[in-house]
Amino acid sequence: MKRNIALSLMLICFVLINCFNCVKVEAAYNSFGAASYADIWALSRNSNYPSFDADCTNFASQAMHEGGTLPFDKQNGWYCEKVLWWWNWGTAWSVADDLYRYLSNSARGTILGRWKYEGQIGFNDYNDVLQPGDILFYDWNSDGRFDHAGVSVGLGYDSTYGRTGNVQDQHTYDRFHAIWHLKPYNVRATTTTIVAIRPK
Repeated sequence: MKRNIALSLMLICFVLINCFNCVKVEAAYNSFGAASYADIWALSRNSNYPSFDADCTNFASQAMHEGGTLPFDKQNGWYCEKVLWWWNWGTAWSVADDLYRYLSNSARGTILGRWKYEGQIGFNDYNDVLQPGDILFYDWNSDGRFDHAGVSVGLGYDSTYGRTGNVQDQHTYDRFHAIWHLKPYNVRATTTTIVAIRPK
C-alpha cells in the first residue's frame, strides 16, 4: 500500500513538472531598454555581434534583443549566433525589408503609422505616435521595399539639424539623436515612405 502511494505521488510529481515545463513564458518587449541600448551603441560597435558595412538592421535587431529582451526566433530568421569562430544570422536580423516583414506580422509587432513627404508641408519634427524603442523603417523610393531601419529613442535635440523633436539612433551612417524623419540627411526625402512598428 505504501509503495502504491509513493508511486502515485511520484507519477503526480512527474506530470506536474512536465506540465510546467510545457508552459512557454514570453518576456514583454522592454522598449526603454531598447532605446537605452541604441543610445549607448549609436556611434560605436558592440563586439558581441558582427558588424556589417550596411549595419542599420543589425543594430536595430541588437537593440530589440539586447536592450529590449526579445528572444531569438530562429525558426523565422530573426537570430544571430556565434558558432566557434564564425557568425550565423537570419535575414530578418540583418536586412531591413526582412525585419519589416518579420515585425509586421501581428504576433510580433504593431504597425503604428505610415508617413510620406507632402509637398510644402513636409514632415513634422514632433510625432505623437512614436515612443522609445519603436523601430522606424525607411523606403527611400516608395517602391514597397524598405531600405533602412532605425530605433526611436524619444524626444531630443538633433544637433546637426539644430532642432528638437522625436529622434532616432542608427547605424550604417552612424547617427545619435537624428530627427526621426531624417529629412535633413535624405536627398530622396520627397520619395521616402516611413513606417513605425512597435515590437512585442
